[in-house]
Amino acid sequence: MPRKSKGARLHFRKARSGRPAVWVILDGTTERSTGCGEDDRRGAEEALQRYLAEKHRPDWRHGEPAEVAVADVLGFYGQQRAAELAHPELVGWHMTHLLAFFGDKMCAQVDGASCRAYVASRVGGRIGKRAVKPGTARRELETLQAALSFAYKEKKLLYPVPVTLPAKAPARERWLTRSEAARLLAGALGIVPTAIDIESKEPVKWGRMFKPVYHVARFILIGLYSGTRHEAILGLRWGVNSSGGWFDLAHGVMYRRGQGQAETNKRRPPVPIPENLLAHVERWRRITVNGPVEYAGRLIKKERRGWDRARALADLGEDVTPHIMKHTCITWMLQRGIPIWEVSGFTGTSEKVIRETYGHHSPHHLATAKRRFHGRNLGN
Repeated sequence: MPRKSKGARLHFRKARSGRPAVWVILDGTTERSTGCGEDDRRGAEEALQRYLAEKHRPDWRHGEPAEVAVADVLGFYGQQRAAELAHPELVGWHMTHLLAFFGDKMCAQVDGASCRAYVASRVGGRIGKRAVKPGTARRELETLQAALSFAYKEKKLLYPVPVTLPAKAPARERWLTRSEAARLLAGALGIVPTAIDIESKEPVKWGRMFKPVYHVARFILIGLYSGTRHEAILGLRWGVNSSGGWFDLAHGVMYRRGQGQAETNKRRPPVPIPENLLAHVERWRRITVNGPVEYAGRLIKKERRGWDRARALADLGEDVTPHIMKHTCITWMLQRGIPIWEVSGFTGTSEKVIRETYGHHSPHHLATAKRRFHGRNLGN
């Protein structure tokens, strides 16, 4: 009995017999090279999108969801809409797994049962190389939802096809205390405790025992003092550019978006360079080439190994991810009594999110309600 096709997907083909290592597209017995090396995963995802768009010739018929294939809807979305998004490569990545499950189905078969089955397959590791969390499966289904909505908007479907999404994961509230932040920064610089007090179990002496990773230390300081998101920090440069933000040291302003880059839901407003960060930035400008978070003259694409090592040396758990820098900055600002509207404008986070997720950290949180419970007339 022939094996069921897994659909078009990316596969990294290692170098051998004089052939360079490259990402390839596997689709049944067909193999097509993307021409992208190991470090160019984004280019490979875009090549997969183009392949899927070329492969599928949409047959919309009368627009009845029972007659339109999910593969056609995804291909149409990838070709007509994905390129306009902030992260088009994510659409290609999501489509790989969506097609493995929905590729042989019609749009009318997308219902609560099939969506729940998809989540179970992804969480159970039956689709993809490894098991994922429900939140990842939810984001992939959101791409399917967007594709179906786009097809309806473009009059390819007669009526909308709803997608059932799993419940959202609770918002992360983990943030670093001042001592934890100091330990994390010390870990990035290769500094660890060398002597511990027997009674209190607290470090009493520190020393540099490992090689420092300076770009991780710079990443931590920028995140803590500015509340900038992971990707935006890595894209910071010293001069005006169109692919990322930059520092304007002449006017003391940090631009989080490149010139001409479209604003997304994850806002990146320009802000004054924080006073605690300015002296560091001026020094980094003299010792780096392209931007603050660079290694050997090249900007870092993602903080992973260096971050993991710093976290391990600081003896912090896996819940301390790079995004925790933004959480920590917002929490510290609220603890200092800075108004929510000002924190929102500085960090590019909506007041609603700050109020619901971080508001209880402010000393003014429900202060009026707290003062109401006193006086002789209480209860009259």
